[in-house]
Amino acid sequence: MAISIYDPRTMGKLVERMPKVHTFIRDTFFRNVETFDTQKIDVDFKKGNRALAPFVHKKIGGETVENEGFQTNTYEPPLIAPNTITTVDDILKRTPGESLYNGKSPNQRAVEKMQRDFAKLDQMITRREEWMCCMALFTGKIPILNSAGKAIQDIIDFQFTNKVTLKDAEKWNKTTGGKLEQLEAWRDKVQETGFVNCNICLMGQEALAAFLKDDEVKEMLDNRRYDLAVIKPKELPNGATYVGTIHSLGMDIYKYKEMYLDNWTNKAKPENKYLLPSNVVALLATEAEYSMYYGAVGIVDEAGKTISVEEGARIPEQWVERRPARRFLQLSSAPIPVPHEVDSWYVATVC
Repeated sequence: MAISIYDPRTMGKLVERMPKVHTFIRDTFFRNVETFDTQKIDVDFKKGNRALAPFVHKKIGGETVENEGFQTNTYEPPLIAPNTITTVDDILKRTPGESLYNGKSPNQRAVEKMQRDFAKLDQMITRREEWMCCMALFTGKIPILNSAGKAIQDIIDFQFTNKVTLKDAEKWNKTTGGKLEQLEAWRDKVQETGFVNCNICLMGQEALAAFLKDDEVKEMLDNRRYDLAVIKPKELPNGATYVGTIHSLGMDIYKYKEMYLDNWTNKAKPENKYLLPSNVVALLATEAEYSMYYGAVGIVDEAGKTISVEEGARIPEQWVERRPARRFLQLSSAPIPVPHEVDSWYVATVC
């Protein structure tokens, strides 16, 4: 529709709806954050046992206990480096929500676009970090693929084995069946091998629906007199929904429905997928030791035309090219989530 310059006009409020960045897994479990100025990171793993102190004869004295060994694993954090381009057209044209007249100067638009671009790139990296944390916990592996879906680095494999896919007779698709007994058995397995108590149970949408339909679970949850469990759904600010607590197991139940856009498996048809698969249950312990490490990033110093190595979680960089005139803004990061205690959680495919 053509715009008449003689008619009075008012620019309404800009309505912008963007998906929020939720980092429940990263912030809940990978709380130890460290940065390094090296390309590779060595991590030492040492696992104890439940050995008892020996009895000895009073006249003979003490008995020597063998020293425990340790294992060193080397990880190379993958590089993440999204960038954006600003051209002359971007700063000469009106931005969304800007007045038709008495608008902003090109320099003002350039500064505002840089701020928006930084925020967008940081959110993309944050989503990738949450995806990496979920891959590490829910599959035990982090595949390093480019935007075309091709491997650009070896799969980071944490040798995770505490996982099970239920057989048809054991699946949660029926209203009866020992779901609580299964949760207790998985928790006991982690206690036995990982030496921690799982106090958080994450359930996908399908798994949670099947769990709450179970007759035994419903009977237990309705029994307020014994306070065995309470169900009070509550949306948390970081993307998870607190469903309730099973006091007899000492676990809080959460539903996690955060999604990501898979635009590399089938580039013609990008698909939104759940970070926690809908039919999966994960038992985790907040006392377990997990870390988020950041490796070094190499950037070019435009002033001195030299290459420098920078340490940090986010490394900004910008440069200018001619013919055509354009400015590149890049935000780089080399993150890797490391679950030090691989036996400290359990994953089950239940539906």
